[in-house]
Amino acid sequence: MIKDGLFEQFEVDDVYGIHNIPGMPIGSFAMRSGAITASESLFEINIKAQGGHAALPHMGIDAIIVATEIVQSLQTIVSRKLNPSLNGVVSVTEFIADGSRNILPGSAILRGDARALSHQVNETIEASMRQIVEGVSLAHGVSAEVQYETVFPSVINSPAPVLAAQQAASEIVGSAAVDADCEPKLFSEDFAHLAAAKPGCFVFMGNGTQGVNARPLHSSDYDFNDEALTVGSSFWVQLVEQQLSKSEV
Repeated sequence: MIKDGLFEQFEVDDVYGIHNIPGMPIGSFAMRSGAITASESLFEINIKAQGGHAALPHMGIDAIIVATEIVQSLQTIVSRKLNPSLNGVVSVTEFIADGSRNILPGSAILRGDARALSHQVNETIEASMRQIVEGVSLAHGVSAEVQYETVFPSVINSPAPVLAAQQAASEIVGSAAVDADCEPKLFSEDFAHLAAAKPGCFVFMGNGTQGVNARPLHSSDYDFNDEALTVGSSFWVQLVEQQLSKSEV
């Protein structure tokens, strides 16, 4: 859409997105100016050590020991490298080694996911990760390679679209059910690419507070609340009519 020039072709002024949130009451909305969702960066760390017999560990370099030390040290990035007032997450989600019952592994792969609410924090996480891997590898006399790819930037809401979304939502559910300065979420959204190209607002909409409607996103027993369909569609209609009426003035 962006690369094809559709924003310019159709003279897009601003963009809007909406996401249901379990645990928020049906008939409620939330948004904020600035970062509202985090960037997502996928990382992979490949460690090349020296395999050997489990009974003769001194004749090899155990990749599990090296990888474990890296995993532990990565947890200090958020706790010790970031300003406590800032947000970030570093999660190792895969640990793969080529050892066996009586064989020390000679290689290991760590994969994971990092989140940040600003480009600065994301850069700090990446730089710290590379520094840690390099230092641990040097201490053990092994080689390691870090791949770090930011697949989604943080969604940054612009003030004017946030105000427009707040007004539209308030018309539908009343101002008391609209939080225009909510806390950001650390999940990521591809809407970030749209909001980086045009002023935009990403909106949260309540999915309910009970049962399967309140289960975390991506849970196996999560269920979208059909009652939200009327609320969400009414919001879109109100927003479009509201914005078009302003453009005609």
